[in-house]
Amino acid sequence: MEGMVVRNNTVLVTGGAGFIGGHLIELLLERHYDVMVVDIQKPGKTYFFLQKLDKKTDYRRIDITHKNQIDRLFASANIQYVIHLAAFPIVEESYHNPRQAFETNIMGTVNILEACRRTASIKGIIIASSDKAYGKTKDTYTEDSPLKGDHPYDVSKSCEDLIAQTYYKTYSLPIVITRFGNVYGEGDMHFDRIIPGICRAVASDKTLLLRSDGTYIRDYIYVEDVADGYLFLLEHMQSLAGEAFNFSSNDTYSVLKLIKIAEMSLGVKIPFKILNTAKNEIPYQHLDDSKIRKLGWKRNYSLERTLFGILEWYKKIP
Repeated sequence: MEGMVVRNNTVLVTGGAGFIGGHLIELLLERHYDVMVVDIQKPGKTYFFLQKLDKKTDYRRIDITHKNQIDRLFASANIQYVIHLAAFPIVEESYHNPRQAFETNIMGTVNILEACRRTASIKGIIIASSDKAYGKTKDTYTEDSPLKGDHPYDVSKSCEDLIAQTYYKTYSLPIVITRFGNVYGEGDMHFDRIIPGICRAVASDKTLLLRSDGTYIRDYIYVEDVADGYLFLLEHMQSLAGEAFNFSSNDTYSVLKLIKIAEMSLGVKIPFKILNTAKNEIPYQHLDDSKIRKLGWKRNYSLERTLFGILEWYKKIP
């Protein structure tokens, strides 16, 4: 599929100092895009700051829930493309703090889209939804599956997704929506997630604590495949506006199966304890991503190929 060259334009990445944002920004910089970053994070031990990406981009500490700050940014900067990653990202934290999840994921997205609607220079917008937006089902998700989140995080992503569709259909904003499975890789500092948790347990020779009962099934997709997916959409924006795309992998496992694969890949025994304290988790999630693959995007990584390097990265964190 032939793409549209968008280089020499400014790409704004909201939430760019986060785990996925850091890898995406590295790729954008490698391809010579001008990158502006909006995030609320202070400099710290995150992939974005450890790679000194704040020195290579126009980094602004702005909270997307502050509409006036967002409006001033868009009025003062010459932005052509927006990749909206900023979110309240953790399911468990959303359960305990639903107001912040709704305010960030819903109204923060509205603030970004309202600013885009009033900015004549905008050529394309990518909104990061989630597989969680589909809610609970025993079936494989396709892009036509209904959005039926029923708990705080899931509902916030269902709403964000529908709002993005609304701005495309009502205001003709050039929007594309992404729905990824569980993203893993170097730089994810949320250690209650299974792969960072495995790496920390192995690196520190401690018992891995599992919030779930170990049977929940998820797609696991490497962060570099995710970054490449965003770049693919950015460079094909003109022909894809108004569409939503699933991104998945061949690695669809239960937590217990994932631990066994990690043991084989890393050559270690991983002791674990099942806490079974997780609330409102979706038991089965699997995305059909044939739609985006038919357009030319492909996966290049697997868990077995990447786990050792990821573990080594965590061991080297200062």
